[in-house]
Amino acid sequence: MMQRGWVLLATSGLAIAIATWLVGWWGVPLCAFVIGAWQHRRVAIEWTSALAAMIAWILLLEVDAIGGRLNVLVRTLSGVMGLSSMVLIVVTLLFAALLAWSAAVVGATVGGFAGDSR
Repeated sequence: MMQRGWVLLATSGLAIAIATWLVGWWGVPLCAFVIGAWQHRRVAIEWTSALAAMIAWILLLEVDAIGGRLNVLVRTLSGVMGLSSMVLIVVTLLFAALLAWSAAVVGATVGGFAGDSR
């Protein structure tokens, strides 16, 4: 049972990472909505989606860091915003988590209503 939770987290994170890569930040709420609707009976699916989004964006930030682009971007944005680089990265990850959590809540609610009407 516990193993299925890890599989769901990993596949959700991968789906969110791919969707973000393809369509930008809109991929997070789109995937999280589908995950919430599909897994609406699962306890804490909203938090699973939020964690998956954070993991996905950490993965994408790592890909950018390997390419050398992340350092320049973070330095520029943190200078413009007057924030430290670490705060900027944390806020970025929290943004992804909040998008996923809220979309998964809506998806789980819609999935619950659709499941009741059958």
